[in-house]
Amino acid sequence: MNKDKLFTIDVYVDDIIFGSNVESMGQGFASVMQQEFEMSLLGELTYFLGLQVQQTENGTFLSQTKYLEQILKKYGMEEYNPVCTPIVTRFNLSQKDDSPSGNQL
Repeated sequence: MNKDKLFTIDVYVDDIIFGSNVESMGQGFASVMQQEFEMSLLGELTYFLGLQVQQTENGTFLSQTKYLEQILKKYGMEEYNPVCTPIVTRFNLSQKDDSPSGNQL
């Protein structure tokens, strides 16, 4: 087993996202799946299950801006002013970080 290789598959009903840090693994999986099932490849992940996905060199970022805008519109609150987040905003959730857990703040 090579611990440097990563391949992940996420399935929700009829939506599948997959990725790997080895390009040939992703291409091989896509090829096998297309032979077995009728499917199309949509390219880089940008939206999945209500989450907007932005992939950069610094990491992958998830947001729900589009969903929030729909909720605000539904309740006629598009013109309301935002407020600051009432929690610590610079808290690092990395397992490798030596900072205290959320319960200790």
